[in-house]
Amino acid sequence: MIRTKKFKWFKGLILALAFTVTACVSFLAGFFLNRDDNLLYKNTISSSVSAQSPADDKTTSQSPCVTTVPETVTTTEATTTTKISVNGVLLGSKLLENLNIEDVEYKYTNSAFFKSKNSAGGVRMPLTKKSFTVTYDGIVTAGLDSSLITVSSDNDARKITVILPEAAITGHTIDDSSIKITDVKDNLVDFENDDDYSSVIEEQTPQMEQKAVDNGLLEKVYASCEESINEYIMQDPLIAEYYSVNFIISKN
Repeated sequence: MIRTKKFKWFKGLILALAFTVTACVSFLAGFFLNRDDNLLYKNTISSSVSAQSPADDKTTSQSPCVTTVPETVTTTEATTTTKISVNGVLLGSKLLENLNIEDVEYKYTNSAFFKSKNSAGGVRMPLTKKSFTVTYDGIVTAGLDSSLITVSSDNDARKITVILPEAAITGHTIDDSSIKITDVKDNLVDFENDDDYSSVIEEQTPQMEQKAVDNGLLEKVYASCEESINEYIMQDPLIAEYYSVNFIISKN
C-alpha cells in the first residue's frame, strides 16, 4: 500500500518536471525566434523584399497622400482664332476725315438743229426764217454727299457695312470755245446774238443729263466711291484679313 503511494507521488513529480521543461523550452524558442538579430528571420524578410518587382517597390516608396491612377490622354490639334472687334462708328468718323471723293465726269459732243420764223398777229413774216445747226462739247458731273455715308460693323459675322447716299448730277458745263454754227439757211439771221444758239443749248441740257445717266454715270459714281472707301478700310491689316466690306445704296 505504501509502495503504491510512493509510486504515484514519484509519477506526479516526473509529470511536473516534464511540464516545466516543456514550458521552458517553449519560452526559450519564442524568445529566440523574435530576436532582431535572428539571422534566419532577417534573411527570410530580405528574400521576400528582393523578390518584389520594381513596380511594387516604386509604389511603396510614394507618399500615402498621393494616389496614382492610370490615365489615357487624347491629344487633338488645337485651332486658334483671333477675336477682333471693330467700332463701326469710329471707323466711319475716321473715314469721313480722310476720304476724298471726287465727282465723276461724263463728256459728250452734241449737235442740235434750230428752225424758226417770226410772226405778227399769227401771220408769219416773210424773210424772217431762221435755221442752223449748233455743235458743242459739254461735261456732266455727278457725285454724292460724303457726309451722309454711314458705317456699321457686325463683329460676329466679321462684316463691315457702308451705306452710301444716292448719287446725283452735280454740274453741267459747256465748252464755249467748242461751239460751232453750221447749215445756216437765212442770211437775215443775226448770229452775233448769243441768244440764237444759247437757247438751243439750254433746251438740250436736260436731255444730255438724262443721256449721261442712261450711259451709267451714277453707277460710275458708286463704283468710284466704293473703291476709295474699300481701299481706305483695307489699310488695316487685321480688317483686310478677317473682314469683308458690304455696300448698300440708300434710295430716298
